[in-house]
Amino acid sequence: MSAIALGATLYIPVLRPNLIEICLGSNPELRSVAVCLEDSTREDELEIARTRFSSFLVDLNRITPRIAIYVRPRDVAMLNWMIAQPGIEAVNGFILPKVESSSIAHWLSVMVGTQHTFMPTIEGAEAFDRAALDQLCKQLLPFRDRVTAIRIGGNDILNILGVRRSKFRTAYDGPLGAVIRDMAATFIPAGFSVAAPVFEHFNAPDVLREEVERDIEHGLLTKTAIHPRQIGVIQSCYQPSSCDLLEAQAILNAEARAVFGSQGSMCEPATHRRWAGNIIARAQTYGVDESDIISPMRIA
Repeated sequence: MSAIALGATLYIPVLRPNLIEICLGSNPELRSVAVCLEDSTREDELEIARTRFSSFLVDLNRITPRIAIYVRPRDVAMLNWMIAQPGIEAVNGFILPKVESSSIAHWLSVMVGTQHTFMPTIEGAEAFDRAALDQLCKQLLPFRDRVTAIRIGGNDILNILGVRRSKFRTAYDGPLGAVIRDMAATFIPAGFSVAAPVFEHFNAPDVLREEVERDIEHGLLTKTAIHPRQIGVIQSCYQPSSCDLLEAQAILNAEARAVFGSQGSMCEPATHRRWAGNIIARAQTYGVDESDIISPMRIA
């Protein structure tokens, strides 16, 4: 599954009572989930969480999931345990928590023996270290085709600074802004997708919408969600405008001129081709926002 197709990935504790119903499609907007046995599970709940996960796999193999299912282990030992569980083939992949350049080899040594995709999560002090990010990127390059996205653990990163997300400003207006830009600049040019961090304040849809728009500007085309009401807000932002779709189609046209104008902007296939491909993929997945329908005659 491509990162674009993940949409808003909803984090769900494994102890959530209606977990299997969610995977059956009880929320028609939902496209992917992260079933968590890490931070969302207390130490004293660990054994019951393991039991619940094993039961979840049994249930999952009796149904046809309507969404992509990723699971988040607590550590490398739990990942080994998960992979050994009967029915683990029913999940799409794993989210690897708290990945660092010093620990990624341990995670990858386990993933080598599986066919699953995975998403490393960067949420430690190395998030502030561009050299460490470059090293992680090099370590992950041999697995690029199996990495659905690099995830940004925003809340853990902010915890290092002893601060919390504002309810009134986007991530880009606080300490996470530089982190997101560095991760995007490190991993996207190397061919990886990057997932945007969660906005934990689920009663602030306008700020969330603004943040997703800025995610898109930075090349982040999937986002962690912490509450079901965020899903529609996030994924509606992934609908390209009819103007953008028209320009993307013109840019990808085999007979396109080297440079042409559209809606007062310059279009240059040599430099805009990758953007155009993302617009097409978003339109195919989420549809088109037709509130700004324009005439093809306005491209010249």
